[in-house]
Amino acid sequence: MTDFLTYCFISNYQTLLVLLVTAVACSLIGVFLVLRRLSMLADAISHSILLGIVLAYFIVKDITSVYLVFGAALFGIVTVFSIESLSKTNLVKNDDAVGIVFPMFFALAVILITKYARNVHLDVDVVLMGEVIMAPLNTISFLGFEIPKSLLQMSIIGLINLAFIGIFYKELKLTTFDRQFAKIAGFSEVLLFYGLMTLTSFTTVVAFEAVGAILVISFLIAPAASAYLISKNLRKMIVISVSYSIINSILGFVFAMYYNLSMSGMTATIAGLTFLLTFLFNRNGFLIKIFTRKKRHVEFKKDTFIIHVGNHQYKNNSQEELGLATIYKHLSWKKEDIEKYSKILVSENKIRVDQGVYKLTEKGRNLYASLLKDYGL
Repeated sequence: MTDFLTYCFISNYQTLLVLLVTAVACSLIGVFLVLRRLSMLADAISHSILLGIVLAYFIVKDITSVYLVFGAALFGIVTVFSIESLSKTNLVKNDDAVGIVFPMFFALAVILITKYARNVHLDVDVVLMGEVIMAPLNTISFLGFEIPKSLLQMSIIGLINLAFIGIFYKELKLTTFDRQFAKIAGFSEVLLFYGLMTLTSFTTVVAFEAVGAILVISFLIAPAASAYLISKNLRKMIVISVSYSIINSILGFVFAMYYNLSMSGMTATIAGLTFLLTFLFNRNGFLIKIFTRKKRHVEFKKDTFIIHVGNHQYKNNSQEELGLATIYKHLSWKKEDIEKYSKILVSENKIRVDQGVYKLTEKGRNLYASLLKDYGL
């Protein structure tokens, strides 16, 4: 019993490590995919490489062969090249090209699997959703320790991605934010682009079996998209993206274990939810903008009230212009609005009611003078 519990603990720990390493490796590349507006291209690669896996299997006849990885990665590049070539004809837009190429490649892969490889372990459901909880069952010996094969592979890919970004950071930053200047400066946009796409293909392929196509897309795009909402600084974006990927993985793992759900599906769902929360509540988020807009509307109404009272307080018509029962006519407001904003201003000690007429307090007069300067009146 103790041995079984120990095995379960180690297995779950290894599963979490596979999730974390995969998430970090994908989030590093994902920042540049989001900034370069290549999210759909990543989606296309994650699906169309299945055809590369199938074709490579037909050649080597070995489902465990390393050539399947290279075949799939190579086909990822073929997919990118096909999409780029089609979009450069100017007959179709880039998004349309993506929608044409990758469904065709993916559908062709499914047809080949169902027609010629029914007895081969190429499960389309697993390809889509993945079975990361099974990763500890496929181990490899490394430095005298038995560790999940996916963990070793994704660690290597993660280090390669990090090294690529570190070595070509300036070039990637320049070609991402100012392509025209990069061309003038002599940087090869094409080489960097296909280098980035090659790494995206290899990252996707290696993560494919463990976490599935859906979670690969989520890991590539969701953390980076969330980071982009928070900061436009590239270094900060990378750090924030990696942080989001780690949080998503841990929460996805915990909830999947607790509710006995698909770990890949739950992690992808958590990634979507964290993006939604960031979208709604970040400094420039949707709800914050609504709140800010409403606050500005309230402040504008209060300013208008103060200016109107200040303009007419010492004039002969102040009884009519500022009377409790008549001021709404001159401001063209509803009576409910008059009551609402007058109560606010009274509570803030900016106006007072004297013999049925609104008047400014000393604090209100100071504000009135300031508003005249601010509004240029």
